[in-house]
Amino acid sequence: MPSRISHIGCLCLLLALFSQHAAAAPKPAERTALVIGNAKYEAAVGPLRNTANDAKAVAKTLRDLGFAVIEKHDVTRDQLLKAVVEFRATLTGAEVGLFYYAGHGISVAGSNYLLPVKSGYSPEGADDVTLRLLAETKLFNVEQAVADMKTAGARCNLVILDACRTTAVARTGRTRDASSPGGLSEMKPPAGSLIAFATDAGQTALDGDGTNGLYTEELLKHLRTPGLTVEQVFKRTRAGVLERSNGGQIPAEYSRLVGDDIYLAGQPAAVSAAAPAAMPPAALPLPEPAPTPPAPEPPTLAALLKLAHAGKSAECITGLQQMAQAKGPGDYAVEPIEVLLDRVKDDLKDATQSSPAVESSATTCELLLNALRDCLPPDHAQKIPFTAKTLNRRGDALLLLGRADEALDAYNAALPLTPEDSYIRYNRGRAHLALGNTTEAKADFTAAASPKYKQLKARKLAEEALAKLK
Repeated sequence: MPSRISHIGCLCLLLALFSQHAAAAPKPAERTALVIGNAKYEAAVGPLRNTANDAKAVAKTLRDLGFAVIEKHDVTRDQLLKAVVEFRATLTGAEVGLFYYAGHGISVAGSNYLLPVKSGYSPEGADDVTLRLLAETKLFNVEQAVADMKTAGARCNLVILDACRTTAVARTGRTRDASSPGGLSEMKPPAGSLIAFATDAGQTALDGDGTNGLYTEELLKHLRTPGLTVEQVFKRTRAGVLERSNGGQIPAEYSRLVGDDIYLAGQPAAVSAAAPAAMPPAALPLPEPAPTPPAPEPPTLAALLKLAHAGKSAECITGLQQMAQAKGPGDYAVEPIEVLLDRVKDDLKDATQSSPAVESSATTCELLLNALRDCLPPDHAQKIPFTAKTLNRRGDALLLLGRADEALDAYNAALPLTPEDSYIRYNRGRAHLALGNTTEAKADFTAAASPKYKQLKARKLAEEALAKLK
């Protein structure tokens, strides 16, 4: 009998220890994320300016929203594969699993691939079979991340790809057309998943003029907004990018989410029955409300033109936007904008290097893009030509400032708006040349020199540039 009691005592002790251990074991995070930012690409692929900032900002925002975040930067293929395996282990039982990638991405044979750093991927001269084999062995297939997330068991899976920047390796040696810079393909997500792209299928995204890419900058804004469902976050992001790019970049999502709504930044505040307000003592009269100051009168058109001719671009554009707030978009904006664009043209005409005038021109063009959005109606005949001209001149200023990658983004946004403008194509060739993309530069110069274009001077400049490349 004593022996049996001792066995029972030991068993109870083991059960107690096991229970304490189980209670101490950490629960899996209800929200988990893998955030990748690749920026330091080799010259053949093209380094990126904002992707590191994008990934850091997204990681911080997600942590603030209660996510357990695995954050990686400038990963090779092996490092990316290890990060995905580590991430997959955190997904079981999670409410939300989120994969965010900022960097280069390309489509090969209808599949989407992320470009690790130091990948060694080179499509030059490869046939279709070799190209697909290279992609599968050198790059990372997005479908692998989607499948891993689906099978791991998170309730809601989000894949966000800010990965549509322009890169030469999106084109093979047989299809090197500088007017087709790359982009990703549509994807069909599994049930319970949403896949978001920074721009629509087959298009490229802007790397942004500030510290973040255009898409991620808008995404961050709405991720932090309480009361928005997952779907509303992406819908508002798309609207913001569309507006700020003047229609040049349209984000896309492919969703098969199921179940209840998920609010990443918290549910909307509950509307509670208002308690009756306490009555003030009868002896104390309520104070009179302060009078609302009258809205400032917008400047006259004559005053705006005076500012524009005097080179006071910021003041003129501020006045234009005041008029837009008071009157709505209208024809009044056309003449001041024409004057400002002509002044930028004059300031850049003989410039050969960075200067205060060139920096001012770049700033003026950035402000003008906002003015065009606010001050001209969407269907105005001058809106698209003015936008293309502004982007083109901003690209010229950025080239002189030594910011060729941003200049290339500006020309890429301008060319689809006015594809018949050979100056933009020629200028894009100059940006490619400054970045060391000789093949792309030659393609642009060749196209700009075509007799189908009416701008004789641009054709001559393109011919001269081609002659220097021989």
